[in-house]
Amino acid sequence: MFHDPERPAVQVSDPSYGPGLDPTESETAPVDTAVEGLPWRPLAPPAAPPGDLVFVDGAQQVEAWLTITTAGDPRATPGVAFAVAAGAVATGPGRPAEVTALRVRRMVLTVGERLLALPPVGGFSWESRAGAAREATGMARRVGQLRQEVELSLAEELARAGRLVVLDGRLSFVRDAPGPVVGAIKSHHRMYLPPDEARAVVALAVGERTPLFAIGEDRLSWYQRLPGAGCEGWAGILRGEVARALGLAEARRLADRAAAELPRFAGRPHRDPRAPQNLAPVAGLEERLRHRMGDRRLALRAARRAAAGATLDGGAGRVDVEAPEAVAA
Repeated sequence: MFHDPERPAVQVSDPSYGPGLDPTESETAPVDTAVEGLPWRPLAPPAAPPGDLVFVDGAQQVEAWLTITTAGDPRATPGVAFAVAAGAVATGPGRPAEVTALRVRRMVLTVGERLLALPPVGGFSWESRAGAAREATGMARRVGQLRQEVELSLAEELARAGRLVVLDGRLSFVRDAPGPVVGAIKSHHRMYLPPDEARAVVALAVGERTPLFAIGEDRLSWYQRLPGAGCEGWAGILRGEVARALGLAEARRLADRAAAELPRFAGRPHRDPRAPQNLAPVAGLEERLRHRMGDRRLALRAARRAAAGATLDGGAGRVDVEAPEAVAA
């Protein structure tokens, strides 16, 4: 029963019970293995002095599932309250790695076009977002896009001549990223190459790369090998990609630099089960980002209290609610 016809009813559920958000994007773009015009065999990049590198990564944390209903409409509108974070690790010749530019944004996302607003509770506040599709993966894709937008914004701020910015993951939403930004992809759920070209991947030594290949109209990509997992098959293989808009010459330069420099930052198997492809600076950054996003149980309590004052589309005015209780560590 609705006590206020202008105010939505919002059911808040613990995200520990329910589906996770996997922002994996299906890949249907065609592949062109002839863009660099080189025979398909391992390539050794020319020797060059090391330069400044910045590793950028993001994280997301689902904090509450939401089910929204309004007076006169029995249909439920799904939503989710979540946090996204991004940060960077900067390093260069003669100076240690330094974590910098950490940022966190907390959002509430709804399926469809109606905006749900939650009032601030204690130290928690949420930006309102809409537009998630109703299909099963709709919210996952939208959350992933919002996280990657934060990552891109940070990568663009840090990109400059002479510096290599390594963004953990695919450039799914950053295909027009300006500057020297390289996507580093750890997993290989899709085999992009035909068998003849794939033989160049398994023949790679540490520090070598394959020729470039195009993925659709947006990206140029390559494979390279990292140390620490042997040199057989696909062990230690990392896929890199850059925006095709940078041009072939710049893509080749960035691929050469990534193949030469990233092996120094390969993850250590005794510290990270995703090593060596999960680069050591990224592994350390992930831990800092999780800490910065805060305790999800406290965020869930805040969302539950804020739901009492929820509004749709800028409706009823703000309702003050109490701050949530602290959660013991």
